[in-house]
Amino acid sequence: MRTAMFLIGEETMGIVPEYDTFGDLHAKVLLPEEYITVGASPTQLIDRTLKTQGTSFRGARDGANYILSRTHNTPVRIEGEETIILFPTTSPSREDCTWFALHHIDRYEAVEKGKTCVTLTNGHTVTLPVSRFSFHNQFQKALRFKYQLVERRDIRLLLIREPKKRYHLVKRDGQRNFEDN
Repeated sequence: MRTAMFLIGEETMGIVPEYDTFGDLHAKVLLPEEYITVGASPTQLIDRTLKTQGTSFRGARDGANYILSRTHNTPVRIEGEETIILFPTTSPSREDCTWFALHHIDRYEAVEKGKTCVTLTNGHTVTLPVSRFSFHNQFQKALRFKYQLVERRDIRLLLIREPKKRYHLVKRDGQRNFEDN
């Protein structure tokens, strides 16, 4: 099945690269009951989804890099009813990069040297040409990213409280700064 305007949502379990008969890169989107091919690369699909939310792939990566203190191969956050954390298995600039939704990973194990079998929450599996060690590092980075996002949100909620002193700032004509009135 091929669809042009698919957007990533909570049901998206993973995105794997797939080439058509002309050699063009597309995204095979793994869903709970099936997989579909989208007429965009995995990175283009992620970027298109993020742009509908007012950001972009680059913006999401910049934000993740900031939160994770400048790492490479960073996960990205996609907003929905629940926050979706997608993480890459290799560098996103590589055409063979596969993406997984953190909340859809059940387990993963090495199947042979340099290969990892990922079991999704629906029981389907994907075997990747990535070592278990490398996959584990990416998985842990995504967990840390999600934790820090949730922790920061909780801290912001604690900061919203009744102030001890109220202020009213005013910028008077001819002045450069605002003053407490």
